[in-house]
Amino acid sequence: MHIKKKQSGEGIYIQAMLMEIIGFSIVTLYNFTSKYSVMTYLEYPIILMQVYIMLYYVLKFNGIISKPFVSLGALVYFAAVIGFGLEILPKEMLSYSIPFCTPINGFAKITYMYGIIKSANANAVSTTTWIISVLTNVARLFTVYVDSADVKLMINFLVSTVLSFGVLSTALYYKSGASNVDTKKDIKKSNSHQHKD
Repeated sequence: MHIKKKQSGEGIYIQAMLMEIIGFSIVTLYNFTSKYSVMTYLEYPIILMQVYIMLYYVLKFNGIISKPFVSLGALVYFAAVIGFGLEILPKEMLSYSIPFCTPINGFAKITYMYGIIKSANANAVSTTTWIISVLTNVARLFTVYVDSADVKLMINFLVSTVLSFGVLSTALYYKSGASNVDTKKDIKKSNSHQHKD
């Protein structure tokens, strides 16, 4: 994982990850409680696990992993997930919430792009993850259409595909830019050494 390797969460906003967790959790629970085929939403639990790990390292490297509000937030979140999963909490709440997942995930991805652009650094961002995200969203758009033709989910996947491609493009641009900057720095250092000699 890039964040662990770089020991830095620079360019990644915690707000973006929290929005993604909320959005992905709602969609996963909506599909699960609606008894849809697991294959139409299997990637969401996998993505959630990745975001959980990513969030852990960002909180750790920012020095706030041990703060009380982090533990409290995690407790409330998992209690809500279990409540909906066991249908202790009303399923209707998920039905009302699902239309908000598109703007939530949209804002999350826009926040990712903003963070990369603001820091002009995409070193902590895994381009492989976003390539997989784009391809997965396209595939899911097709499978949802075939399986249930649920318009809410299809719109969600379509918007997610476009914005994931936006994050990928931004990350690739700034990774390229960072490489060029490093190359220029190396050339300057080399020239300065030659002048000294």
